[in-house]
Amino acid sequence: WFLNVITSVPPTTARALIQGLKHDLLADDTALRALIPQRLIAFDDAVRSTLKEEEKLVNSSDWGYDAQAFARWRPEYGYFAKQAGFTVKTSASLAALWQVVNQIGGKERYFFGNILWQTRALMDRAIGHKLAKGRPEREYLQTGDAVDSWKVIVVEPEKQLTLLFGMKAPGLGRLCFSLEDKGDYRTIDVRAFWHPHGMPGLFYWLLMIPAHLFIFRGMAKQIARLAEQSTD
Repeated sequence: WFLNVITSVPPTTARALIQGLKHDLLADDTALRALIPQRLIAFDDAVRSTLKEEEKLVNSSDWGYDAQAFARWRPEYGYFAKQAGFTVKTSASLAALWQVVNQIGGKERYFFGNILWQTRALMDRAIGHKLAKGRPEREYLQTGDAVDSWKVIVVEPEKQLTLLFGMKAPGLGRLCFSLEDKGDYRTIDVRAFWHPHGMPGLFYWLLMIPAHLFIFRGMAKQIARLAEQSTD
C-alpha cells in the first residue's frame, strides 16, 4: 500500500525496480553483450522515445481524442492511471442498459449516492469554481454534450460512454460506463481513471477511494436494476 501513496507507477513495476536495488552489479556488460549480441538503445534515445509516448497518452481513443482533455494534460501528471470501479452481471439487454446509462444527469441524476455528488459539487463552489448544470433533453447523449460539469468524450452505442471530469482537483480523470455481452448475461462496469498531479493528486485519489468504491458499486447495481425493470 505504501507504493500506492508515493508513486502512480503500478506497484508491480515499482516493486521490481526497488528489489533490483538489492543486487550490487558491476556496470560492465562486455561479457553479456558477447553472449547476447544485439543493437541497444542509448539512454538519451530511450528517454526521448518515452517522452513521445507520454505525449500520445491523452491524445488517444481512451480520451476520445478530445481537444479539451489534451489541452488540460500536463507532463507532470502521472502516466499510469489510478482506477477504481465495480462490475455487475445482469440479465438486461445491452439496449436496455445503454438506454439507462444515457439517463445520467437527468431524472435519476447519478443513479446512486446523489447527496455525495452534490456535496462534491458544493466543495468546488466553495472555492469559487463555477460548475455547469443540466444536460441535453434528448434521450441519447452525443460526443461533446455537457452533463453538469462533465463532458461526453466517447460514445460507442451499447458498448461505452466516457465522461471527462470537470471538477477542480489535482489531476485529470474520466468516468467510463462499459457494457459487454457475455452470451448468457451482460455486464455493466462503472469505473474512474485518474492521472494524479504529484503527491497532492495521489492523496486526493486515496482520500476519495472509499467514496468511489461505495458509489460506483451502487451506480452499477442501480443501472442494472433499472435496465432489468425496463426489459421485463
